[in-house]
Amino acid sequence: MIHYRIVISDPHTHLVDVTLEADIEGAVDLVLPAWTPGSYKIRDFAQHIHGFHSTRRFEKIDKNTWRVHAGAGRLRATWQAYCHELTVRTSHVDDEHAALVTSNMLMYIDGRKDEPCRLEVRAPRGWKIACALDAAGPGIFKAPNYDVLVDAPVECGDFQEFTFNAGGKPHRFIWRGDSNLDLKRLRRELPKIVQAEIDMMRAVPYERYLFILHFTDDGKGGGLEHLNSTSLAFSRWGFRPEEKHERFLGLVSHEFFHLWNVKRLRPQVLGPFDYEKENYTTLLWAMEGVTAYYDDLFLRRAGLIAPSKYLKILAETIDRVQDTPGRARQSLSDSSFDAWIKFYNPGEHTPNATVSYYEKGSLVALLLDLEIRRRTKGRRSLDTVLRLLWSEYAAKGIGFPEGRYEEACSDVAGASLHGFFEKYIRGTEELNYNRYLAAAGLRLVAKPAKEGEPSVKSWLGFRTEKKEGRTLVTGVIAESPAQRAGLHAGDELLALGGHKVDHESWEKRLEERRAGERVELAYFRGSRLRRCRASVGSKKSGGCAIERLPAANAAQRAIYSSWMGAPWEKKAGK
Repeated sequence: MIHYRIVISDPHTHLVDVTLEADIEGAVDLVLPAWTPGSYKIRDFAQHIHGFHSTRRFEKIDKNTWRVHAGAGRLRATWQAYCHELTVRTSHVDDEHAALVTSNMLMYIDGRKDEPCRLEVRAPRGWKIACALDAAGPGIFKAPNYDVLVDAPVECGDFQEFTFNAGGKPHRFIWRGDSNLDLKRLRRELPKIVQAEIDMMRAVPYERYLFILHFTDDGKGGGLEHLNSTSLAFSRWGFRPEEKHERFLGLVSHEFFHLWNVKRLRPQVLGPFDYEKENYTTLLWAMEGVTAYYDDLFLRRAGLIAPSKYLKILAETIDRVQDTPGRARQSLSDSSFDAWIKFYNPGEHTPNATVSYYEKGSLVALLLDLEIRRRTKGRRSLDTVLRLLWSEYAAKGIGFPEGRYEEACSDVAGASLHGFFEKYIRGTEELNYNRYLAAAGLRLVAKPAKEGEPSVKSWLGFRTEKKEGRTLVTGVIAESPAQRAGLHAGDELLALGGHKVDHESWEKRLEERRAGERVELAYFRGSRLRRCRASVGSKKSGGCAIERLPAANAAQRAIYSSWMGAPWEKKAGK
């Protein structure tokens, strides 16, 4: 057994003391992961490791490996980890709490990741300790191997909590500090989300589940899935109005569903992991995009949002994807494979060259689900595909081959879906929304502009941000008027049409111009004052909406009802 100890003795320094003890038979390499599973980017956590020491002679042989030269006997190694970044993928320690993502700080013995592990956490007096691992005593936890050990974040501090049972298993939700989250409401809603997901998957593969919520003060947020728990981050005062609360519920739903889809139901490459380098797969769209498809659908099935609201969410996702030029240049399989260098490293050219495997992946999952329902007359669905893969692979504790996902979809549909995968997943063909929405008696239509707004907006195709009082161009859309005029990311916008503008005003000034009109832009490029003339373009206002077909037949209405988890209403939202 490998023994680990984390001691938080001076939390105000953001440092923790880590000890590893194990019996060894000769020289060993101690390796710290370079990335955290679920966050597909090399982050080199070894940069935060200090003061490595061992009872045996040692040397550092690469950026994240310490070689201990020794004969047989007991090894004891110690080091410190600096923890001062509060995100779901990194660790944070201060005088109020400790959020420990242990893959950031616990080294493994190379070649011995399969051995049982024991973790002891010593926190300041009065602090509580929460972790989803099996407990072996106060502040002591055990895991069957290293993968399971570091797949369980540890939260220490004076946190608050509530508990509930679902699927016959206990669930615990913890948080710390003030916010405008309606906790009484959440206590009613969270069990419904959990139960809706259990009902769909028909399996409860854990003994207990832990939700950890951190409030942020910079407006940032996110979530990271773990085997039997999740870490969530959300803006402290960002839970209201209603739409923001629903967005939080969607995040919770998304991360909880990952306990099936990605943590257990996964391609072979996503576990056991190689923690030192990228683990490539073309199926992140199926891991994240499919999960993103289901997250809000579970809110609908749990009765927490109306059908009209769910259709509105889908339409807004379609708007965002259709507004991304990169959808025509990068396939979902390529987006998945290149996540390590592109999705997690966005830049000025990102919208022009890439597409999100989350958002486009969720839309492809929608179309795939509806196509399976159409082909099987509503008897089967994407739900069926996930349950099939679960029984074949996840229930046995193994991952599936990359090609099996398409095969499983075809098996469930009762016909080859190779053409679908070629066009929409391995290719970049425009998604034919109405072809597939029709299966559920729906169609995509242009949404009229809001009252008082023009039906067409003037457009140049660039984005800005306010930085230190300056208005900086952060990106230029491919083939836009701004790109054709020569505007670059990094330019400092000064004037439009001969009048001074800033980040808050330039779009308002642009609205006064008509499509086809020539307008002069003045800007600094570096220290040089420059000017260019752009021909004003136009974009439709209003976006899109999903509505019912006026003459939907009984089969379409039946598919709608089984998919939506609601009867076909005379009017949306009733």
